[in-house]
Amino acid sequence: SSGINAEWPLRPGEAELRLAKMLLRFAEVIEEITGTLQPHTLCNYLYEISTAFTYFYDNCYCIQKDRETGEIIKIHMDRLLLCEATARVMEKCFNLLGIKTVSRM
Repeated sequence: SSGINAEWPLRPGEAELRLAKMLLRFAEVIEEITGTLQPHTLCNYLYEISTAFTYFYDNCYCIQKDRETGEIIKIHMDRLLLCEATARVMEKCFNLLGIKTVSRM
């Protein structure tokens, strides 16, 4: 279980990197579960991802808007793709646990 014990706040770019590294552990976590038959490991992994994603989402703008006009100034496609990757990995984890996902909150 990496990630959760890290000190917050992170330096610029670290939130994205930490989240991306967690997502890359998906295959490793699945392999561990199939070897140990302990599905709670997947729950722990989901918690780590959600914690890292919450920090990322709160601190890294995907779409920057002008405070006064609301006009879009910049779209960070790399961050949007990281959001999409997070959603896909979490959906796969929930499916493996037999939990239906919602498309929107």
